[in-house]
Amino acid sequence: MPSRRFALALVWAVAVPAVALDAQGTASAGVLARSDSGRVAATARQAPAGDSSTYATEALRALIAEAVQLNRRVPSLLGGYKARLESEISIGNRRSEGMEMAVSLEQVASTLTWDRSGVYQQTIDGYRSQAIGSNFASIGFFSSGWAIPSLYGNRIALLFGRDTSEAARRRQRRRGGDPLYAVHPLADDRERYYRFSGGDTIVTMRVGDRTIPIVRVDVSLREDVAAKSVVFLGEIDLDAVRRQIVRLRGYFAVVGGPKKKFDLLREAGLQGIAFVEAENVEVDGQFWLPSRQRFEAHATSNTVGDGRAVFRILTRFVHRELTPLPPGLVVGGPEDSLAIHPFRLAIAHPDTLSAYKAWRSELGAMSAEVSAEDFNDVAPDRWSTNGPPRFSVETERLGDVFRVNRVEGLFTGIGSVVRFRDAVPGLVLRGAAGYAWNEGVTRGRGVVEYRRERDLFAFRAQRSLDLTNDFRNPYDSGSTTGALLGNDNYDYLDRRSVTVQWARFLGAKRRTQLRLETGWVEDRAVEVNLARSPFGFGEDFLPNRPIREGQYQRSAMTLEYRPDVSLEFLRTGFGARAYYERGDGGMPYQRGELRFTARSNRGPFSLGARLDLGMTTNGAPPQQLFELGRNQNLPGYEYKEFAGDQAAVFRALLLRRLPVLGAPIQLSRRLWLPPVAPALALGVQSGWTRATDAEALATTTLLGSAPTGHPRTSVSFSLRFFGGALGVGVAKPVDHNGPAKFLLEFGQRP
Repeated sequence: MPSRRFALALVWAVAVPAVALDAQGTASAGVLARSDSGRVAATARQAPAGDSSTYATEALRALIAEAVQLNRRVPSLLGGYKARLESEISIGNRRSEGMEMAVSLEQVASTLTWDRSGVYQQTIDGYRSQAIGSNFASIGFFSSGWAIPSLYGNRIALLFGRDTSEAARRRQRRRGGDPLYAVHPLADDRERYYRFSGGDTIVTMRVGDRTIPIVRVDVSLREDVAAKSVVFLGEIDLDAVRRQIVRLRGYFAVVGGPKKKFDLLREAGLQGIAFVEAENVEVDGQFWLPSRQRFEAHATSNTVGDGRAVFRILTRFVHRELTPLPPGLVVGGPEDSLAIHPFRLAIAHPDTLSAYKAWRSELGAMSAEVSAEDFNDVAPDRWSTNGPPRFSVETERLGDVFRVNRVEGLFTGIGSVVRFRDAVPGLVLRGAAGYAWNEGVTRGRGVVEYRRERDLFAFRAQRSLDLTNDFRNPYDSGSTTGALLGNDNYDYLDRRSVTVQWARFLGAKRRTQLRLETGWVEDRAVEVNLARSPFGFGEDFLPNRPIREGQYQRSAMTLEYRPDVSLEFLRTGFGARAYYERGDGGMPYQRGELRFTARSNRGPFSLGARLDLGMTTNGAPPQQLFELGRNQNLPGYEYKEFAGDQAAVFRALLLRRLPVLGAPIQLSRRLWLPPVAPALALGVQSGWTRATDAEALATTTLLGSAPTGHPRTSVSFSLRFFGGALGVGVAKPVDHNGPAKFLLEFGQRP
């Protein structure tokens, strides 16, 4: 799993520079200032005459032309509005298999005022957050507001826009150069940049006694864009009667212009894209104004394949009041223009931010309903499933390129992927190989995948170093950082396998997965080849625990609901997993697991809980027994002190945020630390193992462990800070009379 810092670095180093345009900080969609209007008009006059390749049909050409005329200026009856907004800002990772996790959540309440002259201000009134690790408060990243107050005009200015205060304008003049704007698909000069297709009615809405047909137009790029430009590519939904925009959905791209001789990001295989979805609602039966907005910056590199770091902003307009025309403004007059006005994003006093109570939704509720997969249908070519075959040098996870553990020592590798796309829809070939330098062993895999609609078929042949640890979090595939720091808290085996798999994604939002797998497997023992951390940290590594070697046929079934809900991360909701595995032939056994996970926020309270149950049959090999202890869900005990053929683990953490110090801390205009946000926390950890017969007890003893005898339970009390990311407190066993221990906790895992 890419680390949290890796996710954040990818987002800000790749995706944000791609869209952090030096654009006007006014209404995030608006025409250029009057001083630039001549240049726009000149550009429009240079536009080529409409041709059949620009519009799919003559009817579509007429529809777009009418929409352009109406989009050029704000409707005459609309003076402006004042709205209350609620936004959720999250940072996380999307794994290559589709699961998504969040490591930072921020909820922001703000007030937006806007009028038809272009005057625009967004003021932050309330703030609260939750985090797994250290972070900066993201509100410091914004010079201007992130909400799009309207979709009228010739250009779209994106978030992270230029500070338009007078001081900032003087700095810009000294640097020289024109700011960049995304060309609006309904701009006067649209034909220089875009091609249009579609125009079909996709849905018919009924509002009162009025029927509103909605028409969808697809916007793509011309091949002959010469000058460097920022464009929008995707789809526009139009009110077919009033010809106004109902929804804008797609992504932004920089196209044209001279190519850089050396592009560091491209050479490193880093890629970023900015998606946007802006939904409008009809107001007073006259015009369409913002209702919901979503911005996402996705960033990835060839070392993580289909995995992505995701920065997301979700905004709801929860209340709106229309305002009259600005004083002295005449509709159609010279002042009736969406001009640039100096402003900065305004932030209320820290006491105001901390005291805000009028939240309409719970923290995390907005992010729980969306996924990075939602934009797959409008993704650019390199991420699309459509188009000609595509070859790339990439791997499924970062650990395929570089990892360190006490068995392999240093491992380095490389991978490649062939996506056949339109040639054979759904077919993908993957390969990866690498060398463990201390162990002197080559490992790798070859995979054939075929996906159709909700079904995924796969054939996989591989040699891997697998973990024998139990009840891990869904994203835990080992820890290079831990090994480098002297803590390799895993045991390993060398596994060779040839398997076939079928998976089906169920439900309207495909949040449930059913997987069946069968194939030939051989397990072999491994030894420790790296005695201690390469940097000399910590003590010598422990020997690897014994396993039973042999060949067998392995079959498995997994039914999983909401795998993205994890106790260790911040996505809210309920998740469950049922798992059954069996070995036949040379190593017969059966093994079953159940997992239930819940995470919820209610006002000042946050609750995370997870229950794991496991059972194996008599005579199961050592690698199939369940092991618990320090770093295996029972802090305070020795490493894998307990084991058995039956096990249960329960963990829970309850936080109560205190109503003080809830505002982020400003260090500079752009640098804000997260709020101290103290919270009281109660944690519970309880584990139990049992050896059901003499053979299971002998195997447990072979591992160097023992059954728990009775549930081993401890409770912890701590004071947590920075959204729950850091805690100090004490823990005490309750199953026996033991001493209390001091705790220093990181993250939100109880």
